[in-house]
Amino acid sequence: MKPSLQEAFDDYFQINEQVQINLCSVDKNMVPKTESQLDASIPPLFKLANEVNELELKALRPLRNIGDVATELAAYLQAQSRKIDLIIGHILAQESPDDDNLYCDSYGGGGLKVTLEERYEMGQSFRTKIFLSSEASAIFCYSEVIGIDQNQYTLAFSQIREQDQELLVRASLHAQTRQLKRKHSDENEADDTDAEKS
Repeated sequence: MKPSLQEAFDDYFQINEQVQINLCSVDKNMVPKTESQLDASIPPLFKLANEVNELELKALRPLRNIGDVATELAAYLQAQSRKIDLIIGHILAQESPDDDNLYCDSYGGGGLKVTLEERYEMGQSFRTKIFLSSEASAIFCYSEVIGIDQNQYTLAFSQIREQDQELLVRASLHAQTRQLKRKHSDENEADDTDAEKS
């Protein structure tokens, strides 16, 4: 039996990090019914960005097994990949006109939370674009309102490709790592400041 959207949302970790999104409210009958219909509706640029990201991961994995040279070679390849990421990031930015840019409050593999000024009902569907600049990727999917707390809406993914969901999970884990490093660094700076005062 297919889990409910709430169960699917709860199955994944949410990271409190703002990423750029675009939401376009749509009628439920406009939401693709199958993954192949979803795949056909995704703009080519979104597919390209995510394929480049996947190729990078696959290319770097075998380098772990070739010894000392691997570190330098991996650093070179990552620098080349970063150049491509910057270009793709710039092109993806053109996919999100300034007039409808939003930032979510949190995101994860099951959906996102976003504060909106407009009022929406439970069950409202959205064509959803998520721009992950730290991953140089963007996701095109559909989401649905499953919770409302004042102006904050919980949106569960109603149609998303499996590889895009995996990308969101990976991005949320990378974001958590960045946040923990920042917290650790801030604590060390506070300890250093306290030591200097005493």
